[in-house]
Amino acid sequence: MLKDVKSVFDWARENGDANIYDRILVKVMPALLSKDLRLTAESIQNAASIEVSQEMYDLIVQAAENLVGVKYV
Repeated sequence: MLKDVKSVFDWARENGDANIYDRILVKVMPALLSKDLRLTAESIQNAASIEVSQEMYDLIVQAAENLVGVKYV
């Protein structure tokens, strides 16, 4: 089952710093590469939605929460 992770990135942008997309991507890059997923800050910003597996969604949420310092709701 795929989940849309775009809202997580949008939330992180609203609550984090200007470089939050890049900071999240650095944290999850090994997992992204292992799944052959190519994301950049620009592609995230321009995307209407970004569908990923539940496992990847959870990883991105965890990275975003750690970097922003609050829980994603």
